Amino acid sequence: MKNWTLILLLSFNLTSYAQESSQNLVDKVLTILKIEKEACLTDFIIEKPISDSESIILIPEVLEKEEGYISINAHVLIVNRTNAEIKSRFFEKESWYSDAIRLNKIEVLYQPYIISQNYETVGIVIDYYGSSRVNPYESTELSLFVRNGATLERVLKDFSISQLNGETDGMSSGEYIEHEKTISPIINSLSEFYDLSITDTITTTVMEDGTEKSVKTVTTTETLKYKNGEYKNSF
Repeated sequence: MKNWTLILLLSFNLTSYAQESSQNLVDKVLTILKIEKEACLTDFIIEKPISDSESIILIPEVLEKEEGYISINAHVLIVNRTNAEIKSRFFEKESWYSDAIRLNKIEVLYQPYIISQNYETVGIVIDYYGSSRVNPYESTELSLFVRNGATLERVLKDFSISQLNGETDGMSSGEYIEHEKTISPIINSLSEFYDLSITDTITTTVMEDGTEKSVKTVTTTETLKYKNGEYKNSF
């Protein structure tokens, strides 16, 4: 029993230390950027270690806020974990919005896809949802960045990887259309950035009085190619 108690105490202390260390790093970066923490969506600030020496930090800075509406500046940074020196950065004014379609969650990914032999890749995944019972809506969007020296260059912007739309009676009957996309880099691409093969599984579900009446699934494919600094549909 004593051994288990010691393990739990050590685990708690390590977790507390990690949280405090992460918080200190974020505070240092905010000071360098001259941004007040109160001017950010603090629940969505993220620090993600990617090595012993570096972390990715995402800072959503509020540009404009009104009732039911928020406009957000995006800061995506790779920093030194010891002294908070900014090594690579991306900034965009009015990059994200939260209004009738609400920003629900942000996730930072490191090397989610190997899209080039020459660059590290950072992914930002954002979940949105609509609160309407008559027209339910959910969406997940992916942006990809490559690290090029002091710059994080965005090569894919707000690409929808999943989405649900519905038309209902506000209760338990209606039709729902759901898209789920998978991304597969085509490694044998001859260009510096690999082509991306996108498979979209589209499911249509009809509900009546809470009972599933029909389900139809189809699959489509498309290819994204890197052109003039960003990925675009090939047609």
